[in-house]
Amino acid sequence: MQCVYLDVTTEQLGRHGLLQSDVLADHQTQSLHGHYHRVPLQDSGCGDVKQQLIQLTIDECVHWVLSRRKHQVAQLAESARFYTQLWERVRLLTPQLSLFVSHDIDRCYHRQGKHSMFHWNLEGYLRFSAKKLKWTLETLVQDIYQNCREAQEREEFIALLRFCAATQQSLLDDVYITLQMDTFTMVDIWGNDLQQIYLDALPAEEYEDVQMHDLLLSILMTMLPKTIHLFVEWDTLSAEQHPNHQKLLQLLDQIFGDRLCIENSL
Repeated sequence: MQCVYLDVTTEQLGRHGLLQSDVLADHQTQSLHGHYHRVPLQDSGCGDVKQQLIQLTIDECVHWVLSRRKHQVAQLAESARFYTQLWERVRLLTPQLSLFVSHDIDRCYHRQGKHSMFHWNLEGYLRFSAKKLKWTLETLVQDIYQNCREAQEREEFIALLRFCAATQQSLLDDVYITLQMDTFTMVDIWGNDLQQIYLDALPAEEYEDVQMHDLLLSILMTMLPKTIHLFVEWDTLSAEQHPNHQKLLQLLDQIFGDRLCIENSL
């Protein structure tokens, strides 16, 4: 594969400055059928043309998939986070993606039966072939979009709770919470069991399957105490062993801020 003629669209050509650098042959780029161009690439003897084709194809397939998801991505409040995560994941998956493209390039090369000249139609490959490549990248894009969407919804939910906590009237001055492995206790300054008082006011079926963290947050958002004294068993709440507990502490801090007072130990 000494010489490769790469057929690309004007948009694809403009996205890759590398095509205008030293990988270009000494020939002029040809215009084909309006917005198509034929770019001659020269092999230096180290197989760099094929690697260049592989990388260009992967990059363009990402853009091809994104062009069909642009309306979804536009709905994200922080689309920059989406693109950063996407290209990081693509970089990690490049060895696997390269195998897909390399296999198709070799098959196309042998089918053409030319050993000194090879044409690679990038747009045609993306439109009518590249099944494994497109499926992998479409799955990746959807996964990252979903994660970003869920993160955005969590941030919006936290912002709403923080607003409520800041604007609604407090029903108590102080509450004392002891957070244990799988349960918690919550009392006021007189020792009244606030958790039981809260549950007694609800039908049993409404809290039968409620998780501990959700119940704790629900009680706090109902009573909105001015100061939350939180006692934590730090030895049993390491970040590695109990990440959900750490997320709860982070969530309480995000919502209540200076109202939250985490004690050193029991």
